[in-house]
Amino acid sequence: MAGRPPGDSADGKKRLLDACWQLLVETPQGERLTIAAVCEKARCTPPTLYHHFGDLASLERAASRRAYIAWSEEVEASCAPIASPRERLMERGRAYLAWAQENPDAYTVLFSQPRKADDPNASTLHGTGFQSLLQDLGEIHGAHASDPSVLPLAFAYWAGIHGLASLSIAVPYFPQDVQESTLDILTESFVQHGPVAPPAWATGMSAIGQAGDSDSDLRKAS
Repeated sequence: MAGRPPGDSADGKKRLLDACWQLLVETPQGERLTIAAVCEKARCTPPTLYHHFGDLASLERAASRRAYIAWSEEVEASCAPIASPRERLMERGRAYLAWAQENPDAYTVLFSQPRKADDPNASTLHGTGFQSLLQDLGEIHGAHASDPSVLPLAFAYWAGIHGLASLSIAVPYFPQDVQESTLDILTESFVQHGPVAPPAWATGMSAIGQAGDSDSDLRKAS
């Protein structure tokens, strides 16, 4: 009987995640990965990929999510010593843009491709960052992070940063100084514009006590 291929052992899942991420980083922007290429680098067989992830798209999301969460934790560590919540907010924006530009394919996989509602990797993928964003915005405006009125601000800020990140990926000639000025204006607008009366969905999400934990929280509150 033939022996099990090296990558089909217990560490096959990790090998696949590592190989997929490495290929996402190395492959020219816009070029799609193939199952054959990922399995060759991971030293495993396609059935191992299907067993752990179901399909290549799910593996790409899982590998990108793992890297994004690790990056999010690094950002938290770098922001922790910053006393000013406004400066922390600016630093988060800069770091978010930098990660998107350094990892355009992974960013696209995470935030610009539709996902099924039952996808186990369909969380908002913010790691610890979203809760910290709530805390920064709350501190800026003298409110607690759990205040429902802060939640719409956080989603609006995230949407603005996502738009800027997506533009910088889609338009390679988008000048760096324009990006920086846009980020300054975006951040300052959220410093100057305070919370308003929270909509029902924000109150519902805060009452659940899981605001920002996953996309399912928004569905629960709707």
